[in-house]
Order: sequence, then structure tokens, then C-alpha cells
Amino acid sequence: MKRSIFTHVLGLAALALVLLALPARAWAHGPVSGGASRTDINDLFNVLFWISVPVFLLVEGLILYAIIRYRRRRHDDMPEQIEGHRPLEITWTVLSLLIIAVIFILTARFMTTRYQVEADNGDVTPDLTVHVTGYMFNWDYEYFLGAGEETGVITTRKLTIPANRNVLLEITSTDVQHSFWVPDLAGKVDAIPGYTNTMWLNVPKTGLYTGNCAEYCGTLHYDMLIDVEVLEPAAFDAWLAQQMASLGRFVPIGTDLTSPLPAGDEERGEQLFGELGCHSCHGEQPGVGPSLSNMARDARAAEGYTPESYLRESILVPCAVQAEGYNCQIMPADYGEKLDAQGLADIIAYLLSH
Repeated sequence: MKRSIFTHVLGLAALALVLLALPARAWAHGPVSGGASRTDINDLFNVLFWISVPVFLLVEGLILYAIIRYRRRRHDDMPEQIEGHRPLEITWTVLSLLIIAVIFILTARFMTTRYQVEADNGDVTPDLTVHVTGYMFNWDYEYFLGAGEETGVITTRKLTIPANRNVLLEITSTDVQHSFWVPDLAGKVDAIPGYTNTMWLNVPKTGLYTGNCAEYCGTLHYDMLIDVEVLEPAAFDAWLAQQMASLGRFVPIGTDLTSPLPAGDEERGEQLFGELGCHSCHGEQPGVGPSLSNMARDARAAEGYTPESYLRESILVPCAVQAEGYNCQIMPADYGEKLDAQGLADIIAYLLSH
């Protein structure tokens, strides 16, 4: 029996050492930098953490004490049976209620008075506003100067923002509930269909920050990644100006299924395929959508279509052709607004290369 107890204690100690050896990212609770009221969030977290530590040590200590003190010392012994201890039970009940009350008051006060986006309160005017839209299994970002001056710029997968400027994110979803989370910048904010939540960023350091959807949303939830590129203000202004200038040459193809397409560039098509997040559903192996090789095969075998027309219709009007075994409703229906004729031709060339 003594050996068994020693083995359990040794196992717990080994587990503690393994946890302590985990990389720092495993302990990330966010936000580290860049998010609204980040200092307040961390202060609240630290208070709750140091309340939890003595409670955890006390409970685990009592468990170990009971295991050792009241163990069966001989096979035919029966440990002392304790019916109850009213003063002790009253004490731990009252202490538990007091701890819960303190945590509730601290959290409620923080949530109702301090954990608010300054732009919502009119205290700060955003330098940049970005509409963030989540959908299975990707993110779109629409950029506005200040509080709402349209730029027409929309990016997919990667969000680009300036350092040391006030950036307001307005976050929603088009299908199911998602959660926008970049641990190094801010806490989690839910993306809810029909409702807009907000997140406030002012990131001091340039670089690439990564995150992911933190609300399980389907088969490819794991691949619903977030990239936030933070540029120096001058570099961001140049990037945004370049994006806006290119809009003048961009004519969305919409749902046009008949106009001739230019010659496609397979290499450029592969790049667009990745930028639009198409690989999330269409990879080398079948997933939520047909694999790359299956799409090329189906396009060549489709009756009444050329391979190009089959893929064109599948991209621009997803539910016009329902691939057997797949749900066409998951496929975004707005690629006609994100692609011009050249972009569509490039993606089709890339798909047919498989």
C-alpha cells in the first residue's frame, strides 16, 4: 500500500514537471499586447489566479492527507468511518460563498465599467475600422478609413493593420457562431450571425500575429486560421493606397457564365486559391469539398459542359451543380465579387492542372 501511495505521489510530481516544461504559448490567456483594456484584463486574471492557487493547494493537500492518514494499513482493517463535522462543513460552505461573491463582484465591475471598446463610448475615434466577417471556414476583412469612410478594399484570410494606431474591429458571421482570437493581441470575441461585436486594437510592434477560430464550427474548424500583419504606419498607408488603386482596374465577374475568359495563369491561380482560403475545403484529399484531383476529373467528365464551364459555374454559382456527397451551401456564393475575369481564369487553369 505504501508503495502504491508513493507511486501516485511520484506520478503527480512528474506531471507537474511536464506541465512546467511546456512552451510559454501553452499558457497564453491573452491579451498580451494590442487589445483594448489589456492591462485591466491581465490584472483581473492575476487576481483570480492568486485566489485560485491557495484554494487548489488546500484541496489537493487535504486529498493527499486523507489518502495517507486514512489509508487501509492492513488488508483486514476498516478505516475509521466519519459521518460528518458540522462546524467544518459550515466553515467551508461560507468560505466558498465568500470567494464566489468576491470573484463575481470583481468580474461584474470590470465587465460593466472597464471592459468596453473606447470607440463605442465615443472616447476615441478609430484611425481605421475593419468589418470582420467569419464563415465556414475563413475570414473576410473590409477596410474603412476612420469610423466609416469606404475604401472598397476587402482581403481574405490575412488582416493588415498599422502599428500604433487605433483600429476598431467590427466582428460578425454569416453562418454559424465563430470566435475571433489572436492570443498575442487580445482575448476572444465571438462572431455571431446577425449581431456585431467589437474589438479594439492598438498594436505597438510590427510583425505577423497568428490566431484561429476559437469556437468549434465544423469539420475544418482547425484550419480556420487568422493572420494579422502589422506594418509601420507609412508602409500600411502605401499598402492601402496600392490596394485602392488596383480597384479601379478590378471589374468583378459576378455571375457571368458566358463572356469569354482570358488565358489563365496556373501559378497565379495557385496563389489566388491560397489567398481566398479555397484550400481549407479543397485539398489533395477529399474533405468538406471535393479534392483538387476530383474537381479536375469531374470537370472533364461532366456532360453538357466543357471543363472550363463546369468549374466556372461551380465557383460563381455553387449550388447550380451539386457534387454528390457534398453540401453546396458551405461554399461561399460571393466569389464572383472577389474575382475578375483574369482571376477566375487563373484559378480554373490551376484546378485543371490536377
